[in-house]
Amino acid sequence: MILTTNRLVRRGLFITEVVVLVGLNADHAVRRLLLGGPPPAGEVLYFCVGATIGALALLRRRLPGRLAQLSTAAIALSLLCSLAGFLTKPGGTVAGDAETLALILLVGASCHQLRPRQAGAIAVFGGLTAVLAPVLRYGDDSVGLTVAVFWALLWGSGVAVGLILRDGEARREAAQLAARNRERIALAQELHDLVAHHITGVVVRTQAAQVTLADGSERELLQEIERAGADALGAVRRLVMVLRSPEQQLPLTAGNLVETIEAIVDGDEAVTLQLAPGLADVAVAPETVSTVHRVLLESLTNVRKHAPDARRITVTVEPSAETGGRYLRVEVRNDGTRQGRSRNRNADGYGLIGMGERIDALDGRLTVGEHGEHEWRVLAELPLPGGIGAAQPPEGRTAP
Repeated sequence: MILTTNRLVRRGLFITEVVVLVGLNADHAVRRLLLGGPPPAGEVLYFCVGATIGALALLRRRLPGRLAQLSTAAIALSLLCSLAGFLTKPGGTVAGDAETLALILLVGASCHQLRPRQAGAIAVFGGLTAVLAPVLRYGDDSVGLTVAVFWALLWGSGVAVGLILRDGEARREAAQLAARNRERIALAQELHDLVAHHITGVVVRTQAAQVTLADGSERELLQEIERAGADALGAVRRLVMVLRSPEQQLPLTAGNLVETIEAIVDGDEAVTLQLAPGLADVAVAPETVSTVHRVLLESLTNVRKHAPDARRITVTVEPSAETGGRYLRVEVRNDGTRQGRSRNRNADGYGLIGMGERIDALDGRLTVGEHGEHEWRVLAELPLPGGIGAAQPPEGRTAP
């Protein structure tokens, strides 16, 4: 699945952080130049420490697995700088906005991503370091205390944002897990119905053959086939009982492929249906027909929900020539505007998760995202039993 929107958001946040951190350091440097004279050693030290911690904060996006180490290093560096300022009293104007902002970014990211104990320790020590820094470096006068209170508020905001993101991610993962479980239950139901149907047919035909062949060596072989079929049917039923809830009875769509497709798009004037010649003669497994039904239904529903301004919707179903006819290609394109999609579409929608679960179960491929300059496309490629040869009509019959 294509997550272009999420990548753009992450890139935009990264650029914003760079601009703000560099801007704060540059602002302090400009103010020092306007004051004139050589800067005190303390200001140079605080400026260098702020730039270093800012770099550590930016590195957390490149090294997410080292977030704990980056945060610990930043807190230790800031605390050492404050202790040096307390011992030497180097003087200078109050500085450290960039350093404090970088610390807050690291604390917020830790609250979002790290384990609870690590996140709690970094949040506490990071907050103490940020709050004590102005008091240790510049004294406990009114200016230092005011800056300490302001930085404490910023620290609290960073912790709150990190916890909100953590809670939102946990809720999203729980919802995705529930969606996957529902889809697995549906797949288990379909597996039971399809396998039960075919194995029951084998068992019935074997029993009929036993009646016809009342005597002969073939009778014993037919009895073994019957027992094997009955055992397989029982095993499938036991497996499905473990996977699905007894109260859930999900429908199965496993009819004719062309009839299934036409039933979905029937009466929708905005949909242009393009079916490959001879598609009705393609040998398609019932579970593939059911998956095509789900893909088309979910895709058309998403178009109406997320791209209401779409005027042209094209549904194409054909054996894929690129794979030598070994896959069935199901494509849904619409011309909804990019603005409408960005305003309404959720790239991590649970309907897409469900489609992905079904298609993965069939060893297929799903691609979702922008296509060209003005289109959105859902493309599912599902394996065909026997490849393109399965699409050839039997002898004496002409494909439509």
